[in-house]
Amino acid sequence: MSDARRLEVADERMMPPYAGFLLWLVMFNVVLFAGYVLVSEGYLARVLAGDRSYISLVIAFVFVAASLHAAVHIFRTGGLLLRAADLLDGAAVEALSGPMQLIDNYVVEMGAASEAGPAPEKGEGAALSPRRGGLDQANYVFEIYVDKLRAPLELGSFIIDVLIRLGLIGTIIGFIMMLQSFVSGPSPTEENIQELLITMSTGMGTALYTTFAGLVASTLLGLQHQLLNRNVEGVVAALIRLSSPSHLKRVPGAG
Repeated sequence: MSDARRLEVADERMMPPYAGFLLWLVMFNVVLFAGYVLVSEGYLARVLAGDRSYISLVIAFVFVAASLHAAVHIFRTGGLLLRAADLLDGAAVEALSGPMQLIDNYVVEMGAASEAGPAPEKGEGAALSPRRGGLDQANYVFEIYVDKLRAPLELGSFIIDVLIRLGLIGTIIGFIMMLQSFVSGPSPTEENIQELLITMSTGMGTALYTTFAGLVASTLLGLQHQLLNRNVEGVVAALIRLSSPSHLKRVPGAG
């Protein structure tokens, strides 16, 4: 991809810095309101009574923790977008530490990489050490920072998968409970068929409630990580723009 096209794509991916976090707040408030309705109307008590495995409760705790994790990183990447916009507008670059200074550190390291000497052409050192030429070294720096930015997304994908699997585990447990009622209980007759159906409904409730909880929680968490992904891609796009020579020449000690 040409440099002009890369900058064009970068412009398309840029978004207002804290728009993703505001959308997360709206979404999470809707979830909290839905939870309040479930509690006040007694539906939550029915779910807990119907789910004898209590996996639905585990899914709820994992969902809340993962949502707060997503919120922290959505807010953080929003700050990175704001800092990137300042640097693109000509703000001074400072080599600082801390998560909010990731953009500054990237520009400083990219500027140093662009000024790196050429790779050794011959000898044992050329075969055993990575090339330190400008282009290769800059690519290494870019990939390292992109991996840092996308690490929360990978963790989020894993948690979403865990929520779905917890729902499936609850389904299996529910079916086992249903089959157990046949194995350990009396043979079905006209007199005990109603009692047998009530016993079976316990396992069916466990299977359905856990499956429903896992699917809903994973879907809502997936929507939150779409917001995080949008922010991350916006920061990556900003890194592409900040890698241009016109910005790197403003870095102290570069160019």
